[in-house]
Formats: sequence, C-alpha cells, structure tokens
Amino acid sequence: MDSGRIGVDIDDFRLATREALAHAARLDFRTIEMSMACGELAPHNLSHSGRRHLSRHIRGLGLDFAAIVGDMPPGLRLADPATNSEVVDRTRGLLALAADMRVPIVTAGVLALSHHETGDPSPHAVDALRQIAVDADSTGTIYALRPSADSAERLIRVINEVGCPSIRICLDPAAMVMAGNDPAAVMRQAGDQIVLSHARDATAGSPESAGVEMPLGEGEVDLPGYMAMLDASDYHGPLIIRRRNSPRPVADIIKARKFLEDNMPRP
Repeated sequence: MDSGRIGVDIDDFRLATREALAHAARLDFRTIEMSMACGELAPHNLSHSGRRHLSRHIRGLGLDFAAIVGDMPPGLRLADPATNSEVVDRTRGLLALAADMRVPIVTAGVLALSHHETGDPSPHAVDALRQIAVDADSTGTIYALRPSADSAERLIRVINEVGCPSIRICLDPAAMVMAGNDPAAVMRQAGDQIVLSHARDATAGSPESAGVEMPLGEGEVDLPGYMAMLDASDYHGPLIIRRRNSPRPVADIIKARKFLEDNMPRP
C-alpha cells in the first residue's frame, strides 16, 4: 500500500472550509473527503458557478477530492418509511453535486438496514437504495454505504437484494467495532465491493453499550491487520483518516498518519 494514498476528512480539523483545505495541503495530504450535506456547501446552497470555483480551488491546492460525505441529520433513516423519501431526495442532490464537481463517490453513514431479529433486509431501505442507484447510474457516481449496526452477513444481504453495481461500501472499521461488529468479516466476504476506506480506531462496543473512538493505535481495531487485508484484496483507493471526537484533532491526525505510515504493508 502506497503511503501517498493516505488522506483526511477535512471536517475533522474543525476549521472553516477554506482554512481546512489549506491546512490539509500544508500538511502534505493529497486526498480529501468533506461533508456537503448541510450548510453553505449543501447542493441547494451551492450554485453551478460556486461548484466550479470550489472544485478548481481544491484541485489548485494539489488535493484530490475523493468523496463527498452525505451523512443525513439525526432522525433521517433509509429504513424508516416516514423519512426515507427525504433521504433519497437529499442524496439525489448530492449525487448531482458530485457529478458537477467530478467527485467519484458520495458516502454516508447508515444505521441498521435489516430487521433487528430476523436479519432480513428492510424493504424500505432496499426500495430507497434502488431509487438512489438510478441517479448514481445516471451521474456516473458511486453511492457508498458506511455501515455500523449491520453485521457483514446482513450488509451483504442488503446489497445483494438491491442488486445495483453503483451501491457499494465505504468501510470505517471503528464504526463497526463501536457497534459490536467485525470489519474484518466485511473484508473477507465483500472486499471487492469496498470503494473507500477510513482509518479510525475505537474500543469495542455491543448492542447494549457503544464503544468509544480512540486515537489511532490506542483502540481495539487491528489496523495493521486491516491494512494487510485491504492490500491483499487489491484495494487501490484512499485510506481516509477520521478523528471525530478529540480535544486536539490536528495533533491526532498528524499522529495517525505517522502510525499508518509505520504500519503499512510493504511489498
């Protein structure tokens, strides 16, 4: 795995957008993702000229824009028939935005997409994902689910039920570990469907008690093993550092990159 593929989610710098982009460039990151689901960068707030200007600015800094993060506000869920139409509409706007800005992936964290007892795919989530897939296909963009609550087996059942190649996986190993699930199982069973990977650490959780995010290398995610599995699966995408909850995010991000570089599989 090439250390040049290590990227960062610029929102974790907790700076204004332009300042965060400049900071990523100064720290010599070359790959970024950023949230554009809400606020001034949301699709309905960003004109076509604004999209072109922002895209030129990002690439002018020497940054590769790998993904738009499309996390929905709390309470909006694909599996909830009362809210999933809004999720679909918002996601369609993000896919169009990604196409305009030449960003290949829109990713979003998803809660459970299956029935908590039977493990059957939620018909509401499946229908919503099929609607999203139509727009993903038409824009040439991939919509990458970032799972946590579903086990590998349940996640694969959902994706197989949807049956659309534009619906893929963004794997955040810490998100799965915090929910009591095994990210390595996703790697083993669906490694060829992973189009984006995050680098994040956490303590293990359970259905009764969620785990806690930790600095990279201080939690219970086997990150060297995880990177080795990515390498063995011929994953060629970026490895995006995320540090959502920290009193010193910049220092933790710098430390995380050093940890990844030191533990990266060598040819």
